[in-house]
Amino acid sequence: MPPVTDLESILARHPRRQESLLQVLCDIQEIHNHIPAGLDLRVAQALAIPLARVRGTIGFYALLCPEPAGRFRLLFSDNITDRMAGSEALMSNLCGKLWLEPGKVSEDGLVSVDITSCTGMCDQGPAMLANGRPITHLTHQRIAEIAGLVQAETPVADWPAEFFRVEDHIRRRDRLLNSGPMAGAALRAALARGPEGVIEQLERAGLRGRGGAGFPTGRKWRACREAPGEARYVVGNADEGEPGTFKDRVLLTRHADLLFEGMTICALTIGARQGFLYLRGEYRYLLEPLQEILTQRRAAGLLGTALQGPLRPRPQRLQAHAGHTEALPPDLRAASEIARFRTRLRPRRRPGPRPRHDRPGRCRGAYQE
Repeated sequence: MPPVTDLESILARHPRRQESLLQVLCDIQEIHNHIPAGLDLRVAQALAIPLARVRGTIGFYALLCPEPAGRFRLLFSDNITDRMAGSEALMSNLCGKLWLEPGKVSEDGLVSVDITSCTGMCDQGPAMLANGRPITHLTHQRIAEIAGLVQAETPVADWPAEFFRVEDHIRRRDRLLNSGPMAGAALRAALARGPEGVIEQLERAGLRGRGGAGFPTGRKWRACREAPGEARYVVGNADEGEPGTFKDRVLLTRHADLLFEGMTICALTIGARQGFLYLRGEYRYLLEPLQEILTQRRAAGLLGTALQGPLRPRPQRLQAHAGHTEALPPDLRAASEIARFRTRLRPRRRPGPRPRHDRPGRCRGAYQE
């Protein structure tokens, strides 16, 4: 019997505004494994937005399904590193064992096999997602085991733990990735210095952004603080999909406490009332651990209204988008289009079809607290 959707309870978790659309759809997807017919209209009416926008959003993101996916939804990472490691042959092997065409759902609704953008496991691929959980180091032997587990209808939670082992692969830690300061130490120092003192320290240190421009961090924070208007935001972009990239995954897995501390310091310094952490759909499995860290920081007085000092922002909330986050200063939202951090989870954009010679079979191609 299909699950019953209490749309009102889902809507109650989020502001009734159009920007809640993606998170509401993610919640529905998690319950039903797709967006059932008719619910799209109800969502449009509840959020007072056009039905075309709801359907367009569902069609745009690959992890949102307008039609039922299999109870076992298996998604192979579709990036160049995984393909070079043999992912296409592995996918073809699995489909053959399950008597299933790529991109289709089995007639009994048990399983579907398709591709997704990048699982962020380029350092330990080929990889796949099984109902949102990453499986690394795929081999033909492991594929045979997975096929057997699916055919036996063994819940993914009961699959061998070694399937889901994700390694950090840090070869050299140096100062930045060593244990570092205790949680709250940098925040207390920032509170003691005040906003201007923090910015001056950043300028003296010559800290730069890690993007291609290498923009001076102190100059950026000062510009944000001095910008006209009251609304300011802190956004942590934890998305990554470039071949071979997995740094954000490691930071979210091992150093999220320091990440949130840095976002909190930034918010207090520039006067932000909300923070957002972008958590890509393929990192959905990190949502609950991230929420737990936020809970611990709040309990320790490092997040939310317990924060004191010369900056003392008013209480706020965090959210994570299709990746979610939480309140930083008062409750600075680390809202991530992370699909729920108290983070919202943001699904990956639906890939377009690849040229026929480059695709196996007929395979096609971001809450509030």
